[in-house]
Amino acid sequence: MSHMRTLCWVGVVMAGTGLLECAAPDRDGLHLLAGMAVSYLCFLWYRSDSDARGFARSRWLSVGVAAFTPGAIPYYLVRSRGEGERGQALLGYAACLALVALAVWVGIATRIALG
Repeated sequence: MSHMRTLCWVGVVMAGTGLLECAAPDRDGLHLLAGMAVSYLCFLWYRSDSDARGFARSRWLSVGVAAFTPGAIPYYLVRSRGEGERGQALLGYAACLALVALAVWVGIATRIALG
C-alpha cells in the first residue's frame, strides 16, 4: 500500500469514528477498535517509508510506533531524515494530524446534521 493511500485510510477511519461517535451506544469499544486500526495503518506507513529510505528499523521503535504513534512518529521522522528534511517532515506530520482532526470533526458534524 502506498504512503498516500495509507494516510487516506487513516482519514477515512477517523471520519467514520466521528460519524459513529454520536450514534454508537458503546463508545469505548469503538474507540478501541478505531485506535487499533489507526495504529496498524500508521505502522504500515512506517514500515513502507523506512523500507523506501533504507532505514534500519529497531524492535523498540517498531513497538513504539504501534503502541504510541503520536510520539514515536516524530522521533522516527527526525532519525530517518537528513538535516534539511527534518523540519519539512515534522511540518508534514503536523499537517497530517490537523487533517485527521478535521476528518473526525467532519464525521461528527455530518452525524449531527443527519440527526
